[in-house]
Amino acid sequence: MFLFFGLDGYTPPNIQPQPALRPENKPWHEIITGVYREPPLLKIHDRRGTVRWSWERFDVTQDLPPGLKRCLYSSADDATDIKWMANGTSVAAIYSDLVMVLNHTPDDPSTDKSITFAVCCDNEFLWNAHSVEPLPGERLAIGTTGQRPWDGILVYNASRDAPLTDNPHLLQNITGLRAIHGLIWDEHGQMLWAAGTDYAADGSDDMPARGVIRGYPFDSTTGRLREDQTYFYSLSRPQDMDIQWGKNYSWWAGPHDLVPVPNKRKFLMSDDRGLHEFDIESGRFVADNEEVIRRYMKGFEVTTDERHGYNRDGGFEDLPLSDLKSFSLAPDGSFIYVQALWQEFRGMHTSLVARGLRHMINKGDEIYRSRWFGDIDGWPKPKQ
Repeated sequence: MFLFFGLDGYTPPNIQPQPALRPENKPWHEIITGVYREPPLLKIHDRRGTVRWSWERFDVTQDLPPGLKRCLYSSADDATDIKWMANGTSVAAIYSDLVMVLNHTPDDPSTDKSITFAVCCDNEFLWNAHSVEPLPGERLAIGTTGQRPWDGILVYNASRDAPLTDNPHLLQNITGLRAIHGLIWDEHGQMLWAAGTDYAADGSDDMPARGVIRGYPFDSTTGRLREDQTYFYSLSRPQDMDIQWGKNYSWWAGPHDLVPVPNKRKFLMSDDRGLHEFDIESGRFVADNEEVIRRYMKGFEVTTDERHGYNRDGGFEDLPLSDLKSFSLAPDGSFIYVQALWQEFRGMHTSLVARGLRHMINKGDEIYRSRWFGDIDGWPKPKQ
């Protein structure tokens, strides 16, 4: 037809796809999950549960220092935390008795699945490592769930150029926050946020413990986090856990996950009893439980329906939002969550809610955390 009209040299313009169909705006579909078993398993899969990448200790072909090898091959079945980092080319994880960073380079088998950083947890400082988060300058923050005043956050040099060693370089040890279960880097505010408790969650202090969120500003000049009481925010009151674990159970309710809201200066925090929304700009907790579900998690369904009992004062309560061990919000409105079974520490599937409908994937897996494998809009990880 172009020849007929004398346009034999004409090249038609490329037709641009609709914004929603462009690669940079594609719907969220990749999820990273840690599976408790022996040996533990890390896997990246789609929304149907189809696995496209996985890692377990038998994938290791490189030589490791003896201490790291011992911890990698320990009897621990833990797959406690997993995080996207370095623009998707790395995975941070707590696996077996290690905190480590792995290459995620499936297009380059020569580097894929190699360990680039690792530290053993079989010591008095890291035996209860529970959360990891990348920081600028190839640093890695590790939060512990200890109950003593000297527990808190350890920051390591996790540079890919540094050799693996049984004693990696500890850059900073920040104490004073107990029972840490969630860490999130805030690129906009240049701050690390942590969720923990103000006193010992196990009831060993004279004071009852409340869930708290605390911010640690990052000094780009020194590369250190700064302790600043300005960024310390606690829930209004402590709450017991007798409903789930029985009369006079000593522990106080504490956080499980700290989750940014896409494109907003807000967090959601789950704990042993429910959900809370925190607004960074005002420095306040602004919503709880059903109101949080109405705003951000429509389509949530409780995993098991026996979540009720009597509190320490003898009152009967339902706790349908208790024990959300992990959850993640996507900018398209979908979300995933893992809710532990009642009177258990982990769940047996991942719940995915898309367009208001819940689907179950990873059925039969013992899971603590599943997360979107990608940056959260408005909350990018450091580029390293």
